[in-house]
Amino acid sequence: MTNLVQLTRSQISRLPEVTAMVVSDRSGAMIEATGEIDGEAAGPVYTVAAEALVRAGEQLGLGPLLRASITGPTAAAVVSVHDDGVVAVHADPRKPVSGLEKKLDGVFRR
Repeated sequence: MTNLVQLTRSQISRLPEVTAMVVSDRSGAMIEATGEIDGEAAGPVYTVAAEALVRAGEQLGLGPLLRASITGPTAAAVVSVHDDGVVAVHADPRKPVSGLEKKLDGVFRR
């Protein structure tokens, strides 16, 4: 988990489009949170959602889940799934998340 936390601290949390972020382990325990987010509450929710999408992807033959984007009226989130954790990054929902997704892929070397 150390490498994932280091990447999020040093690179992702500094991106101008990032308004909040939570890193949790694959069991849902919050490891790190920044910005205006209740990481203790959001970490498990993002992890459970990611695990459900992982299982759905496997059943559909899509392969392993790398990331999912969710946009609502007040926030957009890009959820990135890793072997050792789940990273959820919040951004402004009025802006396209594709640029943020590309930056995250670069940071995570995907």
